[in-house]
Amino acid sequence: MRVGVLYGGRSNEAEISRRSGRAVLNALKTARVDSRGIEVTERLPADLLKNKIDFCFIALHGKYGEDGTVQGLCEMMGIPYSGSGVLASALSMNKALTKSFLSAHGIATAPFQVLSDLNQNLAMTLPCVIKPVDGGSAIGITIVRKASQIKPAIKLALKHSRQALAEKFISGQEVTAPVLGDQVLPLVEIIPKSVFYDFKAKYDSGGSQHILPARLAARTASLIRKWAMDAHTLLGCRAFSRSDFIVDKQGRPFFLEINSIPGMTETSLYPEAAKAAGYSLTETILKIIQLSQV
Repeated sequence: MRVGVLYGGRSNEAEISRRSGRAVLNALKTARVDSRGIEVTERLPADLLKNKIDFCFIALHGKYGEDGTVQGLCEMMGIPYSGSGVLASALSMNKALTKSFLSAHGIATAPFQVLSDLNQNLAMTLPCVIKPVDGGSAIGITIVRKASQIKPAIKLALKHSRQALAEKFISGQEVTAPVLGDQVLPLVEIIPKSVFYDFKAKYDSGGSQHILPARLAARTASLIRKWAMDAHTLLGCRAFSRSDFIVDKQGRPFFLEINSIPGMTETSLYPEAAKAAGYSLTETILKIIQLSQV
C-alpha cells in the first residue's frame, strides 16, 4: 500500500499543516511504509493518480481539508483516507453547530451566539470570546473585555469566516482530551505563557506548559473523558479526534470544540498524549491508518 500524506492546502493554517505532514511522513518512513508527501493544490486529483496513491493520510488543518472537502474528493476517487468522513468533518469544523448538537445530548458548553453581521447586537455580557465559527489554531480570536472591542473583534473573526461565534468567557484550566479509537488518551492540562492558548502558545517552542496527566479531581477527569468519547461518537468521528475543554474554578468542565484532525507537529498535544499512553509517533500514525480502514 502506498500512502500519500496530504499537507499544505489553501487555509491560513497551511504552514502548520506542512509541519504536521512532515512529522507524519517521517513516522511512516521510520516504519518503512511506502509513502509520498503531496502538497495539496488544485492539481490534487492528478497528483494522487500520478503517484498511484492507495491511501491518503490527511494532515490538513482548517478549511479545504479538515472540513470534508478533501474527504469528499477521496470518496469520489475511491481512495481510502485517514480520520473522519465527510459529514463528521464538516460538522466538527463548525463550532456553533457542534456546540448546539452536543449540548442537546447533555454535554455542557458555555452560552454562545452566532454573529453574521458587523452591526449585529451582542446579546451577551462581557467578558466574552469572539472567534471565527470555523477554523483553528486560535486564528482570529479576541477576548473581549470592554464594549469598544466588540466590533473590531467581530470584524477580525468575519475576516476568517462567514460567521463569528461569541462565547461567554470562562476563566479556568484549559484541558484537552485526545481520542484514539475507543480509547481516551491521557488528559493534557495547558498553561499558556500568553493570556490564552493563542497561535504562539500553540506552535512556538516553550509557548506553553503541558501537564500530563492534567491536575483534575477524579470526578472531573472522568466526566471529561466521557464527554470526549461521547463527542467523538455522536459526531461520527473515526479513528482519532481531540476535544478541548475549560474547567471553571468550581471544577465544572465546559466543552469548547473538537478537532477531527489534531496537529502532529513537534509542539502538538496529540502526539504528546499518545507518547504518555505508550505510543511512539510511528505507532500512533500506523494505528490511525488501521482504525481508519475498519
